[in-house]
Amino acid sequence: MHIEQWIVALSLLGGVLFGLAAVFSRVRRRHLAVSAAVLLLLSLYEIRMDRWEKTVTAPIRLDMFAEIPLMILCLIFGVCQIVLCRKKQAL
Repeated sequence: MHIEQWIVALSLLGGVLFGLAAVFSRVRRRHLAVSAAVLLLLSLYEIRMDRWEKTVTAPIRLDMFAEIPLMILCLIFGVCQIVLCRKKQAL
C-alpha cells in the first residue's frame, strides 16, 4: 500500500472510532468529536488529492509534510481522550 492509502485508511478508521466514542461517551465529547471531524476531513482531502494526482504529470505533494503530522497528532489526541474518559468513568 502507498502512503496515501495508509493515510486514508487510518484517518477513516480513527474518525469513525472517535466519532462512535464521542456518541457513546458521557465526558469529553467535544474533544473526541473535533478529532473525529479533523480525521474525516483529512481522509476526504486525501481522496480528492489522489484523484488530482492522476491528472498531473509530475505531482509534488508538499502538503504531506503537514498532513501526516496532523493525522498523527489527531490520532494521539483521540486515544488520550478515550483513555481519560475511561479513567473519569471509573472514578
